[in-house]
Amino acid sequence: MQLEELLELLRAEALREHRQSNLELKESWTRDHGRKLSALANRLEEQPAWVCVGVTDDGGLVGRDETWARATEQIMSQQLNQYLDPSQACTQIGCHDLDGRWVIVLALQNPGAVVKWDAAAYKAVGTTMQVMTPAEVMELTVRLPGLSDYSAQPWRGVMSPQHVEAFADALLRRRSDLGQQVSAGDGSATFLQEIGIGDTNTSRILFGDCTFRLVRYDPAERPVENRSVRGLFELLTDGFLDDLQTWSAAQTGAPLPVYPPRALREALANAVAHAAYFEADGDLIIEAFGDRLSISNLCVRESEYFANRWFSRSHKTINRLLMESLRLSGHVDELGLGKSVIFGESLRNGKRPPQVVLEAGHRYDRWRLFLYGGHSDDTQLRLLQRCRQTYPEERKALIANALVLWRDRPVAEIRKFIDGESLPVFAEVLTDLNGPIFYYRKEDRIVLRRWAAVLLGEGKDSKQLSIPEEESLLALAYELRTKYHKGYVTPKELRELAGMGHTHSEGVLISMLLHKWGQNGIVERVKKGLYRFVPREAQRSELARVLDALKEPSGDKSPG
Repeated sequence: MQLEELLELLRAEALREHRQSNLELKESWTRDHGRKLSALANRLEEQPAWVCVGVTDDGGLVGRDETWARATEQIMSQQLNQYLDPSQACTQIGCHDLDGRWVIVLALQNPGAVVKWDAAAYKAVGTTMQVMTPAEVMELTVRLPGLSDYSAQPWRGVMSPQHVEAFADALLRRRSDLGQQVSAGDGSATFLQEIGIGDTNTSRILFGDCTFRLVRYDPAERPVENRSVRGLFELLTDGFLDDLQTWSAAQTGAPLPVYPPRALREALANAVAHAAYFEADGDLIIEAFGDRLSISNLCVRESEYFANRWFSRSHKTINRLLMESLRLSGHVDELGLGKSVIFGESLRNGKRPPQVVLEAGHRYDRWRLFLYGGHSDDTQLRLLQRCRQTYPEERKALIANALVLWRDRPVAEIRKFIDGESLPVFAEVLTDLNGPIFYYRKEDRIVLRRWAAVLLGEGKDSKQLSIPEEESLLALAYELRTKYHKGYVTPKELRELAGMGHTHSEGVLISMLLHKWGQNGIVERVKKGLYRFVPREAQRSELARVLDALKEPSGDKSPG
């Protein structure tokens, strides 16, 4: 039964729930009705299934108004997004006016996996719902083919020949072995059929009628362009990427490239690869603000796990055929590397770190990536260079740099951005006494070491110690070095205790400080590069000797 036929039967009040096993009629909606959605979707022999709200069990229209329908649909959509798993089991939901009597119609189709409501799978037993046993869930799982891939589902339609040809050229450059079977000059349909994506939604998404919106804003952030573009492969072409770069450069006066090229390409490709196309064709929107881009698309709620996990290789795609096609053609990096490419390239080019924001949507959430451009920040570039001097391994240097930039966040939150093989590196940087940060475990926060604070605050490699800083350093160094190292200290150790780095200017500052302490009798030079603190008792004895000398009467006698 198609939607149009269903609506005509509803209008005629000719439907009866007990006559059709794939139909559920409800006068109103409550969250508990979601159990019926799970049971209907798990009934494989009756697909698709329909749920109609605003209808009595005997098919009569309740006569609800539009206000009720819109509000109830919003509630249902939010609950579908939160409790239905997989969410794509619901293929459509909408409000319908049947001669002034409004109903909400929801369609269900098993996506190739056991469908659950609020983490439980249900089955229908007569007119009641029962939770499926673990054995029943396993039995149904074995029968099902696995979560269906929307991008692999069948489609036929008109495609853009120039986009197909550009894709073919890119693929054949990377996979020369395919050149013996097909060539870029073959007809669009022939070439796509030969490589396994012909007559599929992958072809529709990349070369067919799937669209994205491009919105540009002036410096006052007023929209000056808002257009729809057909074929998402356009997002991946050199022409489109160059146009974004050139337009942003004209807006900001920044030199080209405004955005790190690899980061820009990967950000757009990820949006194409991971959008939830089973709702509004993924609703991809590119918003250009001159110094930043907002790249957004609809996503399944499970995507929240991957948000801002820049140093994680964990990945999951709901569009397997599409993702594999883009990977083979070189339009996306190897699985799991895309996030680190976007983040790392931004830092290496002196840009603000990218950020992902998840926004609650109608049925699906919206994944919004902010990629920053504009002029490169010299201080940011110097910070990364200083981190590289401490950590020759690039990944460790990038993590150290990121911790500085994330210093206002609790470490418990930062911990979510890193997992897998990067976790040990993260722990090392967090506890390293020579890095740019100190982990204050008691308050679960990051504190900048002195050299990093000076660099970010004043853009300088070093800064003269204030009197309180000097006194604090003296007290700390004397206590530690006399207690554990017999009073010996090197300039390098003193720099580390002061939270300094290892630049030439910081070395000069510490040398001058040790020279000053030597003149005041606080330290004595043992040999080049090695000093020893003078015991405080000896310092007091020297002070007493000087005072006694000052108190001695002079040899001159007063007259009289």
